Amino acid sequence: MADTLSDLGLKLNYWYLTNRQQLRKWWVLVLMAVDIFLLALFLTQGMLLVFRFRDSSDVVSTVVASTSAVGKAQANIAPTPIATGIVATTPHSQSRYDFSSRLENTNTTWSAVVTVQFAGGAKLLPPVVVILPPKSVRYAMALNVEGPANTTSPRGTMTVTDTTWTRLTPIEAAEKIDVKPVKVTTGLRTLVTGENQQRTVTQVTGTIVNNAFVSLDGLRVSVVLTRGGATVGVGSTILSHIDAEQTQPFSVEWDTVIANIQQADVYPEVHRGIVAR
Repeated sequence: MADTLSDLGLKLNYWYLTNRQQLRKWWVLVLMAVDIFLLALFLTQGMLLVFRFRDSSDVVSTVVASTSAVGKAQANIAPTPIATGIVATTPHSQSRYDFSSRLENTNTTWSAVVTVQFAGGAKLLPPVVVILPPKSVRYAMALNVEGPANTTSPRGTMTVTDTTWTRLTPIEAAEKIDVKPVKVTTGLRTLVTGENQQRTVTQVTGTIVNNAFVSLDGLRVSVVLTRGGATVGVGSTILSHIDAEQTQPFSVEWDTVIANIQQADVYPEVHRGIVAR
């Protein structure tokens, strides 16, 4: 066995035997270095994982905040629904009545076309379409409605069946047709029929002043009579034409005597559709 062992083998065995203790120390140092490397790697990856989780949480929070902000912005952009009042039922003539309800558009840049359906008469009533420019008040009316049989005071109801919105630019929203009622008077008037019979009616008269630089066709003028804040009469008339910067008288009559009227509010239904072409 010894004869076959070369000088190199003897030298290696001798070197190993003489340096065995030193080699063990170096091996321990290598193992410690590997352990320290693995521990450092574990700590580093753990810290990176914590930071990534925190960053992902921040991203989620940012996305949630952005989504909430977008929702609020969309809510601010969307128009506020039309505000509707109670339906008032007022006498028109014998066994006939008028239904009316206040509509208000509180939006500053949205115009609305509102379709409403009144009910409460003896027959099915046609839909009523009301145009509400931004920041405006209008009255939806169903006039001269035949009352149900055996009912002295029908109760009218109203349903908004459709609302079409149009968003206007700030310049468009600021454009207004300057029409105002002046010299509005309320009173009773005695009329003489063709058979020389007299009848007393309630009448509201006044003048519509068109301060705009455009002529108007088919301007509807609505009148609402109130007593103690309650509606006691509604009516309307249509002015076929009124020239630019001109005036036009109007008159609305009721075939019944409406006593103790405290206020008569006049609403010219101003919108772009009445501008003469």
